[in-house]
Amino acid sequence: MKTPDPHRFRRWLAPGWLSGAFLGVLLWLEPARGTAPGPEQKLNVLLADTARLWATNDFAAARTLWQQALTGPDTQPQFQNYAHWRIAQCYLAETNLAAAQTEFQVISDHAAYPLSDRLEADECQRELLRKLRGLPAQDALASQTRIAPITHFAAEYFVSPQGRGSNPGTRAAPFATLEQARDAIRARKTQGVLPGPVCVNLLPGEYPVYRTFELTMADSGTAAAPVVYRAELPGTAVLYGGQRLTGWAPVTNAAILDRLPAAARGKVFQCDLKQAGITNYSPLTERGFGVKPPGSTLELFFNGNPLTLARWPNSGFVNGGKIVAPGSVADQQPSVFVYLEDRPARWTNAPDAWLFGYFNSGWADRTLPIRGIDPARKQITCAPYDLLGGKMGAVSWFNHGRIKYYAFNLLEEMDVPGEWYLDRSSGVLYLYPPSEPAGAVVEIGRLDTLMVCLSHVSHVRLEGLGFDLSRTDGLTLEACEDCLVAGCTVKRFAGSGIFIRGGRADGVLGCDLYRLGRGGVEVTGGDRLTLTPARHFVENCLMYSLGRLDRTYVPGISMSGVGIRAAHNRFFDCPSSAIRFDGNELLMEYNQMDHVVLESEDQGAMETWGNPTFQGNVLRYNLMADIGPQPRPEGNLMRAGIRLDDVISGTVVYGNIFYHAAQSFGGVNINGGRDNIIENNIFAECEKGITGNYDPQNVRWKLVGQQPDFLISARYLERYPGLRQLAKPPGLNHAWRNIFWKCGPLFTTYGQPAADKFDRLANAEYATGDPGFVNAAQGDFRLKPDAEVIGRIGFHPIPVTEIGLYQDEYRASWPEPSEETRGTNTAERSGTARN
Repeated sequence: MKTPDPHRFRRWLAPGWLSGAFLGVLLWLEPARGTAPGPEQKLNVLLADTARLWATNDFAAARTLWQQALTGPDTQPQFQNYAHWRIAQCYLAETNLAAAQTEFQVISDHAAYPLSDRLEADECQRELLRKLRGLPAQDALASQTRIAPITHFAAEYFVSPQGRGSNPGTRAAPFATLEQARDAIRARKTQGVLPGPVCVNLLPGEYPVYRTFELTMADSGTAAAPVVYRAELPGTAVLYGGQRLTGWAPVTNAAILDRLPAAARGKVFQCDLKQAGITNYSPLTERGFGVKPPGSTLELFFNGNPLTLARWPNSGFVNGGKIVAPGSVADQQPSVFVYLEDRPARWTNAPDAWLFGYFNSGWADRTLPIRGIDPARKQITCAPYDLLGGKMGAVSWFNHGRIKYYAFNLLEEMDVPGEWYLDRSSGVLYLYPPSEPAGAVVEIGRLDTLMVCLSHVSHVRLEGLGFDLSRTDGLTLEACEDCLVAGCTVKRFAGSGIFIRGGRADGVLGCDLYRLGRGGVEVTGGDRLTLTPARHFVENCLMYSLGRLDRTYVPGISMSGVGIRAAHNRFFDCPSSAIRFDGNELLMEYNQMDHVVLESEDQGAMETWGNPTFQGNVLRYNLMADIGPQPRPEGNLMRAGIRLDDVISGTVVYGNIFYHAAQSFGGVNINGGRDNIIENNIFAECEKGITGNYDPQNVRWKLVGQQPDFLISARYLERYPGLRQLAKPPGLNHAWRNIFWKCGPLFTTYGQPAADKFDRLANAEYATGDPGFVNAAQGDFRLKPDAEVIGRIGFHPIPVTEIGLYQDEYRASWPEPSEETRGTNTAERSGTARN
């Protein structure tokens, strides 16, 4: 297994580049006025002279200028590094590769230089070595995890939907279930060590799942003899936790017809679930931020697509009025608010009506049962709302301070095709179908437990399998080692897709995860106390249409711990973030995301929160485009491309592309943290560039030294010496060598200028000009070889073509969905398919 080392940057973490604020060399964005020439003006002149010499190919003269600047008596470390980079760049332009390589080595070995620049120098050296060997500079495979498929097995077993329990598990006489194959391998292991790789081949077909398929330590393989469960033909063997419904008949019951909206009468069908053998209906329970996810949630699908539990309004939200009573969970006092429309008066006799909405903060979704409706006072009484001790009230910063909600599980609101309702007392399901149900595949989730669980397992692979339809979560790898889920499709789960919890060196590779009620992949691992890495990875995965049931903090990938890598993944159509990362030495690179953070507020496409000892995290070569709802709705929308929330410090943001990213918070938002490096990024047509700044008054700073997970041990101080400076002024963040093209304000904090809060070096603003992009109008931000900005500020071209998915032996589908295909999810994006 060839896996890119997520800790190849760790050796850069020891030097003390964070040991102080960089005061000497700063801006290019604004010339000083009316003052004697200072460091800023000197740098402006030097950059202008370099650009002029570069334009005439006089690289030797430009190099001389930077060599003189490098030896200045008061030159600061970050400027020394920049000068070194420009010198190396001059050698490159002269095709003197050996001299350039020597210069990059100096940068790599310089203990005081910033992490981002030493990483860059290390990469440049690899490119130069390839050139010296006559190879292209870029090695597209270098960032890809290459795991050789196993093609020869010491033993093979076969499983088929047409198999029998009495069969021996051969191709001619296959087993009927995975459990039979698993038990056969266990029996074989009792006879001695497995002689080599073992394969369980699932022949094409659908495999009904009625209980969790479990693998334990007894089912482990070894490095020399892994155990592989795979579809013989990738994608054709599907573990299925649903049930197809038939026997649909038009509704004729007068009492039901009276409850239906007039427009739906004569168009609604019913199905008796009891007659279909289904008696478990998974009662609705509170869910959302601050509430433990429910054990199971029943959903309905029509020709593969999720349907909408009957609701009002049919899309979006309505605003609430005055809060009459905020409610109290402790005292069991309900929450009461005034409704503004007349529609709720129709629901006074609805037996199990619910609300979904934002009742205190725009980043915290919640469902609440309706306990009563008073049409005379226009009041809705619901279960008491609580958010971390906060009660129902003004939605701070968002939606003009008003709560917003919609009502659901209402037969009285089944007024458009695609809505459904289940009478849990009678077991009768009602459907307003998009088309005739007799000619469609109508499915209900039946499985209400985890579909697959690997616990304390090592050297097991799941390859090319389909996992489809359940009322809860998909797969869990608990305390496993060297296990792999590759080329699989995980879809239509009411919970999340895949969990990796603890263990070491597990991976999710080349999988498709979509139409999930919550998030895609959740990975935890490593030891923050000892900084022992987990070496888990999630790579080359396609994730879309997530968060159907829960909307906030259900990212495509959630990473927590130490030493986890997310690379080459593709995200779109998500109400929340693409990637959430909390921990140390987490690497996120070559990921592509657009149309994410569609509903959650106060979040970013990539985000973390609340702990300044989350150090050593690197976000590089990621593309964030069209972040937030498009077109931009009215209101104060708090969304960012990258959100470093509440005192996050010491993070490297390098070589990323922010395009139409994002709303109000801009491309990068820093909420109170310090010593973050934002370098060599492209900000293109962003509403704002970089927002926020260091804030010593942020309440999270008070927890340093008091909260157990705020780790400042001797080990941490050795690895992250900048932690010694957390309480020392001035507390700056660093913005170096970035391109701002057709952006709004570049440095602001809540609308106020904040450029003086940053250590800025050689940033280039293009209000109208062309930095040298190949085709920015089409979103192509590759740089031409003669791009003006390369000579102007020494911008290092971003490997744009390597960002996103790649095709290999494990990619579950190829190519990725087109815009036309993605259009089938419009209903989900607009909220009409969410319960």
